[in-house]
Amino acid sequence: MAPAHPLYRLGVCFQHATSLPNIAPSGTATQSSTASGGYASTAIDGNRDSYFEDGSCTHTEFGPSHWWSLLLPAVYRIESVSITNRDILAERINNAMILIGNSLENNGNNNPRCAVIPSIPAGATRSFNCGGMIGRLVNVVLNGTDPGGALTLCEVQVFGELAAPSPSFRAVVMGRGIAVVESKLCWSDALLYCREFYWDLLSIRSEEEQREVETVLRTASFPLTDHVWLGLRRYLMGGTWFWMSGDSMNYTNWETTSVWQITSPCGSIDTSGWTDLPCQAQLYFICFTDIQRDIKRVTYFSTTRPDQTQL
Repeated sequence: MAPAHPLYRLGVCFQHATSLPNIAPSGTATQSSTASGGYASTAIDGNRDSYFEDGSCTHTEFGPSHWWSLLLPAVYRIESVSITNRDILAERINNAMILIGNSLENNGNNNPRCAVIPSIPAGATRSFNCGGMIGRLVNVVLNGTDPGGALTLCEVQVFGELAAPSPSFRAVVMGRGIAVVESKLCWSDALLYCREFYWDLLSIRSEEEQREVETVLRTASFPLTDHVWLGLRRYLMGGTWFWMSGDSMNYTNWETTSVWQITSPCGSIDTSGWTDLPCQAQLYFICFTDIQRDIKRVTYFSTTRPDQTQL
């Protein structure tokens, strides 16, 4: 058998053939710096125009290291990434890396590599096979190959599907994305599920937000369990409750005092308010889908899922 073409070993696929949707426009784009009006968002505007002056290409400042990052609304299984290069100075993208993963460390630039871009002809689009890599962040990173250069992308398309195994009902509450997940799990498994595929179990911060969540529960597209898990947790020693997401507990909405407040540290919600239930109860749950970079989540330690203890 003849050896694979060297470009295929780097993950390059010259003909994009997939029925998966382009999920890039649903995400939020950022980059290491911006110059000449080349904003990060222009790479996901659906326009592959490669002439920079038409206003549909990104542009960083000049220097040795550059990155562009796409934060998707949830964790996806990504099959391929297509990139459209600028019509001039095409060599600037040479040897850039495409990274995919879930870590926010170093702006996502420590995540696993999908492919190295050897080159893309001026104004051309090339597709890079990522083989179903799992992640929420897609980065294009150019590290020091041209000390005086800049990173320019005229379009980035990301083809994939949601990695979450269970169906969910998506909604927006007070500007925050949420997902009501149709899967009966105990509280700890629900927390790990949200942290693996979205962001965290939901926190509720105000009366208005409470009412909007109750409306979502009444209008969900599938029948719910009587209660659904929230990110409510009680300290094992004492009666103080907190949110696993790191949000403050300035607002509360407990239905009644229950016997489980003495023995169970897990909180749930129905259309009337909050209730503490045995943590082993198998309930549907609500995930908060929007990443909060400015709030530190509570670390959860799991004896059954050691791979998920440092979330």
